[in-house]
Amino acid sequence: MTEHLASFTTLGAQALVPIAIGSFQSLRIPAPVRARKRAARRARINLELEEDEDILDENEGETLTLADSILFPILGSIALLGLYALITYVEPWILDIILGCYFSIASGLAVQSTLDSILHFILRATGLAGSTYHIRVSSGIKQIAHVPFRRASLLALPFALGLPAAYIALGRPYLISNALALCLATAALALLRLDGFPTAVLLLSLLLAYDVFWVFYTPVMVTVAKGVDAPIKLLAPKTDNTFAMLGLGDVVIPGLLIALCLRFDLARYAVANPKVDVGPRSSFNKPYFWSAIASYIAGLGATIAAMLHTGKPQPALLYLSPACVIGPLLTSATLGETKLWWIWRDEEEEEKDETIEAPSEVAMMARKEAKAKAAAKAAVTEAEVVVEQNGDDEPGHDTPADTQPQDNSWMDGAGVGGNEGPRTRSKRKGGKRK
Repeated sequence: MTEHLASFTTLGAQALVPIAIGSFQSLRIPAPVRARKRAARRARINLELEEDEDILDENEGETLTLADSILFPILGSIALLGLYALITYVEPWILDIILGCYFSIASGLAVQSTLDSILHFILRATGLAGSTYHIRVSSGIKQIAHVPFRRASLLALPFALGLPAAYIALGRPYLISNALALCLATAALALLRLDGFPTAVLLLSLLLAYDVFWVFYTPVMVTVAKGVDAPIKLLAPKTDNTFAMLGLGDVVIPGLLIALCLRFDLARYAVANPKVDVGPRSSFNKPYFWSAIASYIAGLGATIAAMLHTGKPQPALLYLSPACVIGPLLTSATLGETKLWWIWRDEEEEEKDETIEAPSEVAMMARKEAKAKAAAKAAVTEAEVVVEQNGDDEPGHDTPADTQPQDNSWMDGAGVGGNEGPRTRSKRKGGKRK
């Protein structure tokens, strides 16, 4: 029993690592602060309002809505049945090649993204972060591709290439599998965002039913978990040459709610301090985040207790989903913010410029330059037209006969009740040319 508790404790500690890192990676500048910074940048480079499409979000991601929450268990069931069919009907060596290639690429990208953020945080704290470089592919003012590159990216690259290769070459050891799984979970939490707590409650409720059905009423979930040798689960060794395991879904799904709680804490701080430039690196109180973390630990503990008591695999979301919802809800009731907690929405991504995928000061300056060139060209064309008109009056050009100037004095009294002066028509002396 003691040895089992040690392995389950190790498993829980591993689960908290991607939840914490991914939650902080999902932070972005609150909307009011972002608008203020955008206005300051626009004033600095003297761009008109309608031309400024600058977006100051640090992290690009996908926002999940209520409709997406309904699709999650459907798509999850399709993927689960697909893996079950592969295990049942495909030769093991073919399955190893397919899953090995897929997860090598996916985990390599996840390792690069996760280690880049962690190493950049460490280098910035020690003053060694250096500059951020940008690789841009553009056509005129249209930016086709944009890849930011910094010192941490170079340091993370060998691990992103080496860990997946070592995982395959060394026969899929569980330590490397855990490292890749942690990076995959962290990258998922940094990329995916829930738009509000109603979406979070619906998502966790639907996936609770999904988990219970596939674990208790079919052998599919357990078969896939044991039969797929890929970094889609966290492992902790027991004393009897077996492993305690926790699926990445049991980390990522509650982690989405925990990350949402952290963003809600940041939004509350920004509203309470309207004159402060609040950002992801700001220091702020995190009551909802810590209550969600405590709830996750309690739910995981209940899962382990039920598993030890029954001796059978347990659907972790059966315990994690209610716990992770009840904790922040009780916090909101304690702070008198239940209505605010329920109606608050994490701001959506603002509409981006269709002609520039990742706007930057360089791109906006290029746009300004293009405008200046167009204005200069128009001025040159106008000057050429004036020169041609003046040339027509020089000797040697055919000109009409002398014309008496037209008297426009009648217009001085124009209007209702105005006095009209004498009208004089222009007279032309003959129609002969010189």
